[in-house]
Amino acid sequence: MSFNNAGLCGDEEYVLGLRRMYEAYGYKKFKMSKFEKYDLYLENKSFLRHGNIITVTDPKGRLLALKPDITLSIVKNIRASSLPEKLYYIENVYIADTDAGDIKETTQVGLEYFGELDVRALAEILMLAAESLSQVDEKYRIAVSHMGFVSEILDTAGMEEIERERMLKLIAEKNLHGLRELCSSFCVDKDTVERLCGLITVCGELGTVIKDAEKLVCGNISRASFDELVSLSDILASFGLSNKFILDFSVINDMNYYNGLVFQGFINGVPKSVLSGGRYDKLVRRFGVETSAAGFAVSTDLLDSFKYRAKEYDYDVFLLYSEDCSPSQVLSAEREIVASGERCLALPYEPEFALKYKKKAIMSTDGSLKYE
Repeated sequence: MSFNNAGLCGDEEYVLGLRRMYEAYGYKKFKMSKFEKYDLYLENKSFLRHGNIITVTDPKGRLLALKPDITLSIVKNIRASSLPEKLYYIENVYIADTDAGDIKETTQVGLEYFGELDVRALAEILMLAAESLSQVDEKYRIAVSHMGFVSEILDTAGMEEIERERMLKLIAEKNLHGLRELCSSFCVDKDTVERLCGLITVCGELGTVIKDAEKLVCGNISRASFDELVSLSDILASFGLSNKFILDFSVINDMNYYNGLVFQGFINGVPKSVLSGGRYDKLVRRFGVETSAAGFAVSTDLLDSFKYRAKEYDYDVFLLYSEDCSPSQVLSAEREIVASGERCLALPYEPEFALKYKKKAIMSTDGSLKYE
């Protein structure tokens, strides 16, 4: 189902399409101000994808921050009495680019789900993420991982925090040689080494390689993680989305906040992920609410380099009518064409410039249409 409006173009069309889609699934719009208390971001700095926070002082002398993140602002407003809560947002975030010496303003569109997260709810979030990318380009892919797998396998390695961070970095970089060397230097047992390496080597289309992930199971947490991924894979396959999702355990988020499914979305022509999300129960519980939470955000500015590649046609239908035609009949025909989802240009003459259109509709004086 398409939620785009044919009458708009570029970012407006895309954002409006996402908004209509999210609202159709019961998500309500969340609106926030440009500023938040600086302490909110300082205390959760490791959660931020970009650590550079831009601060200002208000007239009362309070230190504020231009918001570098939306999720934190939403989480701090969640109350147990309002659960379940489904929210979406269209907001700008501000990041200090120290290399360029300026402030970068980017737009994010995303959603957050607070409450009981069963497999159906997680599948809904993944499918909405997929639909969010398909409205840009059908050649999208979403890489999924699960922090339950990663965390339990790391626990069996028995390393200290600093070594765990080094190991996570090697997994994220898919550095198999470096991972084996690190394990060797800490005398990690053979079975654990193979599971750690499996976090790099078990990679491919979700429905195809999920069975290979079972050999990585080493306890109750990774078993539950595997079962959840299998269930999600089955649901996605039932909707014909198997080839759109890739199992890739190198997709890793901060374990202090994320505790389950994590994912990143990609489209051809953009060298980095344009969508990111995951389950972050640990974060919402840090704010005193005992519930689960998951969501994702689309960075629309990252689509600029891709940006609705030039359409082959300016219009789907060129409606040519004579001055003898009834204006009401012309408008009626134009409205019917637009209602069918096609872009239409109605003129009483052929324009001098080269007009690109899929088909021409010629209206007779009696109101009938002949297509060429």
